[in-house]
Amino acid sequence: MSSARMIDPATLRLAAVVASSEDAIITETLEGAIETWNRSAERLFGYSASEAIGLPIEIIVPPEIRAAGDNASLHVQRGQASSHFETVGLTRDGRRVPISVSLSTVTTPEGRLIGKSRIVRDMSHQRTLEREALRLAAIVNSSEDAIVSKDLNGVVQTWNGAAERMFGYSADEIIGRPIRIIIPADRQFEEDEVLATIRAGRAVEHFETVRQRKDGSLIEISLTVSPVRAADGTIIGASKIARDISEQRRLTRRAEDASRAKDEFLAMLSHELRTPLNAVLGYTRMLRDGHFSGDRREQVVEIIERNARVISQLVSDVLDVSTIVTGKLRLNLDTCDLTVPLRAAVDSVRPSADAKGVSLRLNLPDQPVPASCDTDRMQQVFWNLLSNGVKFTGRGGVVEAALSVHDDSLIVTVTDTGIGIRPESLPFLFQRFWQADHAQSRIVGGLGLGLSLVRHFVELHGGTIAVASEGEGHGSTFTLTLPRGQCS
Repeated sequence: MSSARMIDPATLRLAAVVASSEDAIITETLEGAIETWNRSAERLFGYSASEAIGLPIEIIVPPEIRAAGDNASLHVQRGQASSHFETVGLTRDGRRVPISVSLSTVTTPEGRLIGKSRIVRDMSHQRTLEREALRLAAIVNSSEDAIVSKDLNGVVQTWNGAAERMFGYSADEIIGRPIRIIIPADRQFEEDEVLATIRAGRAVEHFETVRQRKDGSLIEISLTVSPVRAADGTIIGASKIARDISEQRRLTRRAEDASRAKDEFLAMLSHELRTPLNAVLGYTRMLRDGHFSGDRREQVVEIIERNARVISQLVSDVLDVSTIVTGKLRLNLDTCDLTVPLRAAVDSVRPSADAKGVSLRLNLPDQPVPASCDTDRMQQVFWNLLSNGVKFTGRGGVVEAALSVHDDSLIVTVTDTGIGIRPESLPFLFQRFWQADHAQSRIVGGLGLGLSLVRHFVELHGGTIAVASEGEGHGSTFTLTLPRGQCS
């Protein structure tokens, strides 16, 4: 019988286990010389068995560890059965690899110590996984989007910092609880649909919806939900990324409102320009054809001139708004007598007031009132206020402008006995393109720019403009205040 057949089968099995092990299995003498070296040890450290056997075990210990005196940690002490630790191994080509070592004594059946064995596991992949996990955790925690995971019953498993900020619940408060607590009552069906989609192995992408914060307030979000699978592909839960789109929605609505306002403004401008243009064109053709003579001709010329002024004022207001919006409007401030632009505005408006039968009054101090102002813009302010008063005051009514000097301010009031203003309309009166909704406003027309320009010009002068009215049928009073500090 050959010697190979005399080997114990159990010994053969152990040898096969050692040879096929994924871990490096090394034995050494009591003096530290390598005795056995399996294939995994060859792959891990780069030495073949024939090269390594007989060499000291220190060939796999980095010099810095030897120099630090830590080499002893690689040796099991007499009487110690085993030792487990993590360290760094040295490969043949000089690379350092993280390893886990299980160091044990080798004894005879009689208990005599004859050597040591070590099982060495390459920890490189595990360290890579740990670093990747830490990196992903850092990404999740620093994300501006809420990143949440839940099981297939909708119970929250993880909850990042952005989710805490977005929904108001801390991770401790919500992990282990159903995600439904952030879903409004009228949207609970959405969770049923999402879970059904996830169980079917499909994702829910960019679903825009509404969720509820801890304080009860609602937040608009865009939601992406994806299945979470185990290593064998089984779906075990869902991960969701929620993005706050409240600001995006607000900007979208604002853009839509702006687009709608632009369309309404263009339609209004077209209407407001067409009416006086038709009058100008119509009467001009009739004049050219000789239809009018004498006094009637003068009346027609006056009508043409009045409508041309209306067109000019409309164009001027639109251009002023354009310069304001683009930030290009500048004042030409200089020392002036504030009574001068006020008188000029009254004189400009008087023909319209006389034609309508409205009494136009002016109450000024006896002395000049020095002020630092842009005379043209201030005249435009006064003209807008006075012409508005005349426009909304019926025949027999009164529009009065008054200038008074106070210790720290100059005050101009324009009061009319016209149709008045509803209380709910007062806060909006100085908004661009806004007009009070009553029959008289629709009759007299306009773009709703005049009072917004008044407010802007007054504020550029460092002043304020306010309006008061006791309601419809009780007239109105506009009060313009300029700081006295700007007068000298």
